[in-house]
Amino acid sequence: MEKIVIQNLKNIRKKIGISKEEMANYLNLEQSSISKFENSERTLHMNHLEKSCCLFDININDLFKEDLNIAILSPSFIKDELNFNSLPDIAKINQIALNIIEMKKLLEKNN
Repeated sequence: MEKIVIQNLKNIRKKIGISKEEMANYLNLEQSSISKFENSERTLHMNHLEKSCCLFDININDLFKEDLNIAILSPSFIKDELNFNSLPDIAKINQIALNIIEMKKLLEKNN
């Protein structure tokens, strides 16, 4: 199961064009921590996984899907060159969007 999470996070990070160094900075980790995580030599705390999911605009449950095939919107649509300082803002906007989606699902279930 852990290998699936690692592969999914790595694939998404690469797909949206965030380097290991940018990811590490965003998570307040050393770049080597991201490398070790992606090489299955280290685990990430749940708060790092949750923070990553906010940035990637995915539900944390999606990380455990063996065949993760979801549309990933690259944050680079904001401007030509992604700035590290943009990542926390992007993650906040994505978290709001995920919360709205979850609220709609709950409302539909209860109606």
